[in-house]
Amino acid sequence: MDTRHVFNPRRYWEVELKDGLLLREGHVEWRDVPKHLIVRLSLFFDGRQWDLFGKEAYFIRHRASEIPGIPESFRLERRAIGFYEGSKKVTYNIDEFTGRFTLEVVDSNG
Repeated sequence: MDTRHVFNPRRYWEVELKDGLLLREGHVEWRDVPKHLIVRLSLFFDGRQWDLFGKEAYFIRHRASEIPGIPESFRLERRAIGFYEGSKKVTYNIDEFTGRFTLEVVDSNG
């Protein structure tokens, strides 16, 4: 996560590990989450919730922008959670400004 990212208590990801431990954005960095122990990855956004279960490889993404040389112009534009399944990459995207949800599936086999 970018160090300029400000945690929003209504918009965050959360993982549940095999031992029942919950890890949440703002309290732990994604790079420190033991990915092989995840049983659930959830995205919370203004009262809505998307849950992913039983996948082998999970990921989170953020898209942000900034005017070069003006750090205070930094803004988060999109949040995403997803997983890989075979040759497919499945991404749940949420637009930070509109709250619009989109599902994207990309097959690396063409």
